[in-house]
Amino acid sequence: MTFRHRSFHCRFLAIRAAACVFAVLFLVLHPSSGRCAGYPHLDAQLDALIKRVLPPNFAVSVQVVELATGRVLMEKNPDLPLVPASTLKAVTSAAALHTLKPDFTFVTEVLAEEVDGSSVQNLILKGKGDPYLVSEQLFALTGALRDKGLREVRGNIIVDDSYFIPGKPLDEAEDLGHRSYHAPYGALSLNFNTVKVTVLPGKSAGRSAKILVDPVCEYVVLAGSVKTVQGSSPARLNYSKESRPDGREVITVSGTIGAEAPPKSKYVNVTSPAQYTGEVFKEFLLREGIRVGGRVVHGVTPIGAAPYLAFPSRPLGSTIYWLNKFSNNFMAEQICLGLGAEVHGAPGTREKGLSVIRKYLLECGVDEGSFSLTEASGLSRGNRLSASALVKVLLVASRDFTYNAEYMASLGVAGADGTLKEKFTDPGSKRRIRAKTGTLRGVSALAGYGIWHDGKTCAFAVLVNSLRNGAGFVPYADEIMKGLLDIPLGVR
Repeated sequence: MTFRHRSFHCRFLAIRAAACVFAVLFLVLHPSSGRCAGYPHLDAQLDALIKRVLPPNFAVSVQVVELATGRVLMEKNPDLPLVPASTLKAVTSAAALHTLKPDFTFVTEVLAEEVDGSSVQNLILKGKGDPYLVSEQLFALTGALRDKGLREVRGNIIVDDSYFIPGKPLDEAEDLGHRSYHAPYGALSLNFNTVKVTVLPGKSAGRSAKILVDPVCEYVVLAGSVKTVQGSSPARLNYSKESRPDGREVITVSGTIGAEAPPKSKYVNVTSPAQYTGEVFKEFLLREGIRVGGRVVHGVTPIGAAPYLAFPSRPLGSTIYWLNKFSNNFMAEQICLGLGAEVHGAPGTREKGLSVIRKYLLECGVDEGSFSLTEASGLSRGNRLSASALVKVLLVASRDFTYNAEYMASLGVAGADGTLKEKFTDPGSKRRIRAKTGTLRGVSALAGYGIWHDGKTCAFAVLVNSLRNGAGFVPYADEIMKGLLDIPLGVR
């Protein structure tokens, strides 16, 4: 791209951004969206609720629609596109279930070169993006290789993650560091691309604490020291990590922990997912009594390598359950990449996956140009969705017999499980909501299904965004939803 073209592109983006800001402010100040509300008395109660709960300098988009009839019962700025945070996962998961169906599996392939009875020259581990490949599944895979008769790898273990070309996590609020929710994505990934680091106090004050890593493998080198101090003061720890030229990663832990304090665990992301997965795979092979003569090498599957074992993931419906219940960013992005590869061909990319999700939104009746997607988990503030867009997805998903059961079961249950376990715990709200939460600094959102006191089940979405920088975490979507449940619908 020439300088002139880059300059024009930058001016275009600046004009587009200014137009978006103007549109948001206009809709906040002039909330009429051109939609005729069918029940003004309910809208009036909703408006009074919002004025009571929401402080100044916040934008809101709300819609409540009766599930059985599709009638809009109440709304406020329903078409105002706002940052949805993790309520976007409700769209990503619905698009995946609709496109791939709940029984779809991600298959991790094992291939081999120069097979000679129970021995092979090189063993290739090729990932196809399993979002829920964890240590237990990888150990089961190695057990299947042992049962197949494998006893020796004479050469190397080749790890192949070429099925995806992933982008990095998009978090405009923080620099990418060691945190688990900043884990990189990859076609060959393990344990959400994190390791668990646990610190246990020494036997007495003044002694060094014990630092453990799980899973144990040659990929991670632990460094630093944690001092045990008197009493039960909780651990105060600092973490850092650094990649070495040999492909290994050094995780350094320092700080203090009380002699009587409980152990402290933290999940730290890894920099090279395929290498990490391969090193754990090698460790598990050795535990199964399978000899490995060489080392773990990052590469692509050699031409002529023979299929040796296909290991399917758990069904997509089960994966979506864990994605939405615990709002797992990594799983959402892996599924987006998988959608791209399955629909548009390998390698899977973020943009290929987002194109599938955009197509699903359009099929749900969301107007083209009324939303924007920059990634699939909701971590980015570049995403924009309105309450009406989310409700359209919820309505379509609830009516599609091929995946509605798995979809609705994946949402958190008020006061009972998932990200709603500690919310809506009062008797008047508990178990009356199944929803996906969304939280960023200055963003509070909730979208799902609720049952009102008169027995009506509705699809709803509540999006709240701060209009000023520097806002912290806010609970306003939850507070608005609690008030919504108390509004008598009185509609026949």
